[in-house]
Amino acid sequence: MAGRLSVYLAGPAVFRADADAHGASLKRLCTAKGLEPLWPLDNDPKSSSAADLAREIRQMNCATIDLAAAVIADISPFRGPNMDPGTAFEIGYAIALNKPVFVYTQAPGQTLLDRTRAAFKLRTVGAKHYDANDMEVEDFGLHENLMIATVAEPVYASFEEALEAFVKSNTGRSA
Repeated sequence: MAGRLSVYLAGPAVFRADADAHGASLKRLCTAKGLEPLWPLDNDPKSSSAADLAREIRQMNCATIDLAAAVIADISPFRGPNMDPGTAFEIGYAIALNKPVFVYTQAPGQTLLDRTRAAFKLRTVGAKHYDANDMEVEDFGLHENLMIATVAEPVYASFEEALEAFVKSNTGRSA
């Protein structure tokens, strides 16, 4: 696989009951495009305690992102209206390394406010929206929190679309 562009595959799919099979499917799509897929579950942590294991997984995932040419991340809502926080970290880490990030969601066209409003009762005062704890829900018309939405655009409707965008962005480079 040496010499091929690598892409880190981020997202909550690692928590799926069929994570290995799903990951294999994503990896096949990457390989068919001449890319080296970097799937977080391919790392092999050895720590025995839960706390050490958690640290080791984070360190391994960061080291894998270090190796990647780019990140393709699933920012679909996860356990609520927002994306998976681990994926948000991975996106931020990649951005800090000046790596391109391509994002996709299974909720295209929905803003963060739309999803939050559907999940929780909001109180609206003027143009501002507040949750039950009187915390403002941002309304920038974006698909996710502004810290993610403003660095990872456009948002693609599928992994395949995000993958194709990455491939097109590398036309002319050896893949």
